[in-house]
Order: sequence, then C-alpha cells, then structure tokens
Amino acid sequence: MNNRSSTALARLRAADPAPTGADPHDPYARAMLDRVLTGTEIPQLRPRPARRRWALALAGTAVFAAAGVLAVAGPWSAPAEAYSVATNADGSVEVSFDAAKLTDPAKLNAALARAGARTVVLGMAPDGQCTGRPSFDVTYELPVPGTPEFATSPIEYRMGEDGVFIIIRPQYLPAADTLVIGYSIDHGTEGRSTMVRPVIVTTVPSCLTRPTPPGQSTPN
Repeated sequence: MNNRSSTALARLRAADPAPTGADPHDPYARAMLDRVLTGTEIPQLRPRPARRRWALALAGTAVFAAAGVLAVAGPWSAPAEAYSVATNADGSVEVSFDAAKLTDPAKLNAALARAGARTVVLGMAPDGQCTGRPSFDVTYELPVPGTPEFATSPIEYRMGEDGVFIIIRPQYLPAADTLVIGYSIDHGTEGRSTMVRPVIVTTVPSCLTRPTPPGQSTPN
C-alpha cells in the first residue's frame, strides 16, 4: 500500500470509524481507491477553480466495498448550486452535488431525467426506518474497478478540482433497471463526511437504508 492510499484510508477511519480489524485489502475497495487516486489513469474533468485539497477516502471494509459505497471526509463536492448535471459526447452524464444543500433532490432528479441518465438520487435513512426492501436486480453486480468488465460500468467516481464527481453511463444499465444513488451526511468528531451508495433496482424505492459500518450499533 503506498503513502497516498494509506493516508486516504486513515482519513476515512477518522471521519467514519470502523473496527481496527477491518480489511483494507478487499479487492473492490483497493481497486476503486487506486483508480480514484491515480490521476494518470483518469481523464481530468472540465477545469474548475482550485479551492482546497479534498480529503478522499474509500471505506476499507468488505461490507462497504462490496456495495460500491464511497465515503468522503469533508464536503463531497462544491458546485455553485446544490448540484450540477452535464452530458458528455459519449452519452455519459457527469453529476456533482453538495449533500448538505440537497434537502430535496427532486430538481436534481428532474435534471437527470432530462439528461437520460436513468438515475435517481435519494437521501438514505438510518437502519430500521425503511419499510419493505428495495427491488434490487439480483442478477446484476456492479463491475469491480481495475477489471476488464469495469469498462462497461454504469457508474464511476472521479476526483476533480472541487471534489468527487459521479460519471453515469446509462447505456450500460440493464434495459429495465434504474441506478439509485443514495447519500447521507455524518457529523463526527473529525467533521462532516458524506457517504454515497449506488444500487441497481428494477423499481425505484421510496426509501433506502444507510449501510451501518461494522462495529456500530443499529436501532432495535
């Protein structure tokens, strides 16, 4: 593990504590973290004014990594408004949002619909508050970063001047499915952190549960 990776994982643990025994070598976590941090392998997004160095870290546990969950210490991103949506020539859609400002994602979802993203952004609820289970597409798994299959992944995280951006490739979603991007904000002793959880569903749920880090209790 190189120094950048070690520092990133350490910052996440400070922002969203996990047990000291959590495995930082999970293949999904390591592959996604390395892809986000390796600037030479990721095309740069449109130039934006530099503001601050963003502390990026990927959840270093198998539970989080298997779900493709990404957590960022500090604000997730800082568009001028609560969100931004842009379409690219290759059919992909570039999305950023400030979770603290996104009190109602309805306008963001309308913009995503206009862009043909086949994606819905949804605030996540603590465990035990959602009734019923989302209709996950159990026949589909998000490709693992660093594998040949990732070239057809419907979602990718990228690092830009103003934080993390999400690249959505709707052409790679299964025909009848929708990508749901859940988000939540945590306020810990080290400050604010934002968590994002992507899931592929056959029917858009009204509620999505926030994953609970191992070692943290859930409501009865």
